[in-house]
Amino acid sequence: MGERNQFASKFGTMAAIAGSAVGLGNIWRFPYVAGNNGGAAFLIIYAIICVLISMPVMLSEFVIGRRGRSNTYRSFMVASGKKGWGIVGAVEIFAGLAILAFYCVVAGWSLEYIFASAMGQLKAVEGVDLMEQIAQMGVRFDTFVGQGGEKILGIYRPIAWTIIFLGLNCIVLAFGVSKGIERCSKFMIPALFLLLLVLVIMSVRLDGFAAGAAFLLKPNWSAVTPQTIMDALGQSFFSLSLGMSAMTTYGSYIQKDQSLVSVSFIVVIATILMAILAGLAIFPSTFTYGVEVSSGPGLVFKTLPALFASLPGGPWVGVVVSPIFFVLLFFAAVTSSFSLLEAGTAYVTEEWGFKGKKINRPMALVILFVLVGTLSVFCALSQMEGSSLFIMETSLFDFLDKLTSNIILPLGGIAACILVGQRMEREVVFDELTSNGQFSAKLVKFFYFMAKYICPIVIFYMFIKGLE
Repeated sequence: MGERNQFASKFGTMAAIAGSAVGLGNIWRFPYVAGNNGGAAFLIIYAIICVLISMPVMLSEFVIGRRGRSNTYRSFMVASGKKGWGIVGAVEIFAGLAILAFYCVVAGWSLEYIFASAMGQLKAVEGVDLMEQIAQMGVRFDTFVGQGGEKILGIYRPIAWTIIFLGLNCIVLAFGVSKGIERCSKFMIPALFLLLLVLVIMSVRLDGFAAGAAFLLKPNWSAVTPQTIMDALGQSFFSLSLGMSAMTTYGSYIQKDQSLVSVSFIVVIATILMAILAGLAIFPSTFTYGVEVSSGPGLVFKTLPALFASLPGGPWVGVVVSPIFFVLLFFAAVTSSFSLLEAGTAYVTEEWGFKGKKINRPMALVILFVLVGTLSVFCALSQMEGSSLFIMETSLFDFLDKLTSNIILPLGGIAACILVGQRMEREVVFDELTSNGQFSAKLVKFFYFMAKYICPIVIFYMFIKGLE
């Protein structure tokens, strides 16, 4: 393979991998999923699943990636010694790019709302009560997504922002792993945590902070149903970027002097912490103004702008808070999308060729920009009024979400555990997990046991239940 990209520093490694995990799944998805499942009880179940189920899966993907030192497709073949396992890697790459396609659409919404906040379009309307403002924000969002709103350079706004977001990703990745992904992540991840802390501090002043914090931190076990556990597993896989080739690809960039267990543990803790902070930033506003915490995906784009505009302290507070929140959302989205696009880029540069020559990184990014961009545009169009882009009576956007989240991701996690636990030699796995004996094997034994015996059974059972 010759010289290959690697992360250049330990902090950069943590930042890039945490950036992949700490994404829209925590800021956009977690609040409404937790809101639908009782808050604190869901958080506890989610945290347990992250540590006991998702962390062994992540370690399995890291082992496969670092052992293969290649893209996900080839790493599965190298780790298993069988060409057939490459199909698993190829499916995961497809899943990652499919997720990226609808992910770019949602991330594009964050760019629209950064722009709208900066232009003062999300200000509170004097003399209009909160519920009416929420209704107006809902109409604004529905018009923007469902009818395309106004145009930018002749292109409907949702499509334009989607293309812009994907283009920004391609520009960063053109600089490579260490100078592109790692460098941006080292800035964006600390900034993301700082911005979220600012929002949490501001939410402390709200009358509903105590109620919002109690909802997130004081469990109501009566609200727990079998679906709660299913949702927690899905949220864990989605937020930690498992089963979508991202962690296998990033694993191939981790240097041998770094502990895979330490990296995965820090990433999991950071992901759980980010979910808690997101809840503390968002739920106090909903309790202060009597808004349903289970408002669904529209909570972020329909409800929160109106709540931010109505924050106590004068109009300037909302003018400051709203852009901070949507910049935060953008940072979370872009650091996650790096990993999905990088998985595809590694595959194209290492497996595709033209006239006997490998495709270089810039050309690979152009190819992926066209392919993913086209699918992203179709996803955006499928949300618009009168669209015929439906599969099985579901919009293309929602179909890709369900196909990947409910089917490919859990099956990919099972495959990674089976490969590491059943197919690879135990000594080889332990060499990767301990970096050839540099690190203790005590925790390694526990996570190896979980990956080999427990995780595949638990994930498969939940997968079957989810299909019922």
